[in-house]
Formats: sequence, structure tokens, C-alpha cells
Amino acid sequence: MGVKRGRDGLRKILDGVDFPETRDAVVAAALDAGADEEIMSALRAIPDAEYYEAKEILGAVPLPDREPGSHTETARSQEREQR
Repeated sequence: MGVKRGRDGLRKILDGVDFPETRDAVVAAALDAGADEEIMSALRAIPDAEYYEAKEILGAVPLPDREPGSHTETARSQEREQR
């Protein structure tokens, strides 16, 4: 499975999570699914709580709607390579 990046990558990861789930369990699922450092950092930054559905997490994470312009150097490097 490829590296999951950006909000679209997070959506795909969350599709595989059985809710309700804790933040730490979601972080573990993201790691297992191949999330990039940006998603991992964003998930670790959300409040330590139990989440009942994916949209709660999507609303809490500071990720861009689209991958271009991502915050990490890894993502920016990959964008340059694609050009």
C-alpha cells in the first residue's frame, strides 16, 4: 500500500477504522496504513478523546483539503518530483 497523504489520504485511512475509537487507536491505524508524517503529526495533535465517527476527526485535524501545498518537506519534495 502506498503512503497516505493529505486530507484524502486521511479519509481513506479512516474508512478502515471501526468507530468509536480513541485518538491513540486512530494514530496506530494511520501508522499501519502508511500515513505520512504530516497526517501522523496532525492526528497526534487532536484532543485525546473517544471519537464516534470519521467526520469528528476530519474536523479536528489541521490538514489542507488538497495535497498540493502540504506542510511537510517530504510532501513538497514529492510535489516537485511530479512536475
